[in-house]
Amino acid sequence: MKSFLLYGPQDVRLTEKDMPVCGPTDVIIQPRYTGICGSDIHYFKDGYCGSFRPKYPFALGHEFSGIVHQVGAAVQSVTVGDAVAIDPSMPCGTCSFCREGQYNLCKNMRFFGSASCDPHQDGSMASYVVAPASNCFVLPQGISLSQASLLEPLSVAMHAVRRAGPIAGKKVLITGGGPIGQLILRVVKAMGAFTITLSDVSEYARAFAITSGANSAINPLENGVLQQLDQMDIVLEASGNPAALNNGIRALKKGGTLVLVGTMPETFAIDGNAIMSKQLQVLGSFRFANVFEDAIRMVAAGIIQLDGMITHTYSFDEIPQALHFALTQHARMKVQIVSE
Repeated sequence: MKSFLLYGPQDVRLTEKDMPVCGPTDVIIQPRYTGICGSDIHYFKDGYCGSFRPKYPFALGHEFSGIVHQVGAAVQSVTVGDAVAIDPSMPCGTCSFCREGQYNLCKNMRFFGSASCDPHQDGSMASYVVAPASNCFVLPQGISLSQASLLEPLSVAMHAVRRAGPIAGKKVLITGGGPIGQLILRVVKAMGAFTITLSDVSEYARAFAITSGANSAINPLENGVLQQLDQMDIVLEASGNPAALNNGIRALKKGGTLVLVGTMPETFAIDGNAIMSKQLQVLGSFRFANVFEDAIRMVAAGIIQLDGMITHTYSFDEIPQALHFALTQHARMKVQIVSE
């Protein structure tokens, strides 16, 4: 089969590989739609992502949907030809975090398209992918294969919003208007937020947020605009920018809640005195847990809208060009790979 493997910074090569082996509880999937994630962009740009440094070439791609090509002898939940969404998380199920239901923190997590485990877990930028049948969800009516590739980032957004606590009637600020920030916006809108403000330096991101249902979208670099923000109940930080984080701290009311979703630099200055004196609740949100099926149901029911999130598409053979575009172009949301 064909597979695009990451060999180093901005070095993705089309390679011939053996077909994956289908175990008794596994499914072989033919990926049809793959979204390019921020982590894919980090791998492509630098050859690594944070502390995850590849030891050998592997295939990127963890936001994907596809068609079941083969099923293992013990599989009953899906059949050949089914259209499925794939949860890319493969926790061990036995560590303390898994037993407590926080499997996103699993000590032995395998994750599609990631060098976080060894052997690395090849992702969906390939002709075929093998996955546990338990990770595959047959799509209900009301959700397309193309939309299904957005379920993983939507699950990240939903997990972050759940970390924040009750949303209905609250004033919410989202810092960062990339795909995750925009999906958070759509989730908090569906959850009944009273007002939603999105902050981003990009005019494109701000305009996109207004079309997605934000009450206002602000440029934090404009004089005086931050002084108008105060008494926010919840801030969801999705930019990974320390300045945006501190703007969010200043905008929160006393007793407010801050959720960190974006990846920050390893070290940066934070307004700790404001956190202390305002008695803020500061929470982290990493990947997701116990939310993927809920995301499917809410999209299928029309409660959460995904229209317009995919702004650019490329064919399977154009994967290197797609990654380069996602790296260099900022006037875009989700870039998607379409395979036949």
